Amino acid sequence: MDLLEKYSARLDPRVATFVFDRVKRLPFVRRSVAKEMDAIMASLERKAKPYRDRYTSYDRLPIEGRERAQILDEMSQIQQHEEQIWRSGQVSGAVYHGDQAHIDFVNRVYALQSQCNPLHADVWPSAAKFEAEIVAMTAHMLGAGAALRGEIVGCVTSGGTESILLAVKSYRDRARATKRIRQPELVLPITAHVAFDKAAHYFGIKLRRIPVDKNGRADVAAAAAAINRNSIALVGSAPSFPHGVIDPIAELSALALRRKIGFHTDACLGGFVLPWAERLGYPVPAFDFRLPGVTSMSADTHKFGYAPKGTSVVLYRGAELRRYQYFTATDWPGGLYFSPTMAGSRPGALSAACWATLVSIGERGYLAAAEQILRTAARLRDEVKKLPELFPVGDGLFVVAFGSHDLDIYRVMDAMAERGWSLNGLHRPACVHICITLRHTQPGVVEKFAADLRAAVEHARQHAGDKHGMAPVYGMAGTLPVRSLVGDLLKSYIDVLYKV
Repeated sequence: MDLLEKYSARLDPRVATFVFDRVKRLPFVRRSVAKEMDAIMASLERKAKPYRDRYTSYDRLPIEGRERAQILDEMSQIQQHEEQIWRSGQVSGAVYHGDQAHIDFVNRVYALQSQCNPLHADVWPSAAKFEAEIVAMTAHMLGAGAALRGEIVGCVTSGGTESILLAVKSYRDRARATKRIRQPELVLPITAHVAFDKAAHYFGIKLRRIPVDKNGRADVAAAAAAINRNSIALVGSAPSFPHGVIDPIAELSALALRRKIGFHTDACLGGFVLPWAERLGYPVPAFDFRLPGVTSMSADTHKFGYAPKGTSVVLYRGAELRRYQYFTATDWPGGLYFSPTMAGSRPGALSAACWATLVSIGERGYLAAAEQILRTAARLRDEVKKLPELFPVGDGLFVVAFGSHDLDIYRVMDAMAERGWSLNGLHRPACVHICITLRHTQPGVVEKFAADLRAAVEHARQHAGDKHGMAPVYGMAGTLPVRSLVGDLLKSYIDVLYKV
């Protein structure tokens, strides 16, 4: 693998991939690559399967069912172990609220609605109430009241990825129906969420990627040059996942409006922070439906909306665009069928818990939470700036990204992991980020982060050539031109996750 990395780095990525895809068919190359891959996977598997030696594993149904009390006791042990990882505030993102009273409240709501299925609206009309009001509250927060063109409508989805998938599908189907576009293209910054790549993969759409400037913001001139007669929509992030940077949404959406294509603001990460940050006086550029060119948005209720995992909202300017998201079947022997989102049956309890979360916290609660998070992020960013070996990447309000000119930043990330921190490793440029949540606003968390980061930087300096941990994997994945090999590595890891 080292030899492959050395020589392929000299080639154009497309050439390197072409050569490798043919060379790997040779038996000795195939065996060598498999040996390296197996060694990497063995290390990752040990970390991914910590319960194998502690609890019984099942690869078939037990002959006799276990006692419920025993099952609950075992699950409680697992929960208590995993809770230690995030409750202390050492995980980037993942758990956005985490207060025990809040958890107990949403768990009780979920239990009350555990049998609810929105597919059967006649049996559970409460599901329609909850979801319609979730959409309305989110839309109002994101500028629906000031929107000059069209009613703002939407749907509740299972998460940000589904919200993005549905928006892209809607643009594709509308372009096919109204413009007869058969080879659709989507224009987006290189920093846009990978869910757009998944949508393109699923729906047969070509991506036209545009660069970002030195601050990580989308290049408007490049966007204008990329739009053509097959373009169905343009994308901007508020903010981007990697560096927490807000794209120039006003300029991009105005461009989309002039070119008569859709514009999607991906606010999955920032939708429930930026409106409150703006009220608090932070420099938040316009990004929502107050801009006439914005025709759809995604915002995750299960991130900074503090609902339990499994809900998001996709919003549209006008019911006509939303209808391209729907699926209906009128000739099925099973009767008339319709569904607004990807799934048929859905856990209505999640929508109920989401609704309960929104109305229990309210505007003042979200405002107070945002203030705590933004202040904490500023303090933590200042600690990063104190270290001459590190430099900030971007100027995110609540995502703190940093890299290094002198050290292997992934070695720093590994050293932080040894001290209990779970940070996000990023590529292009090589850097690391931490997404600040309410867990990080607890007393002492910023101070511990600063002390551990200083120690991690020193560790990385003294162990620059160390081949253990995730640093070699991240380094290879970020620099290896043969992207198919990196893809094979990721697929092998998914296989590991599904091993009993």
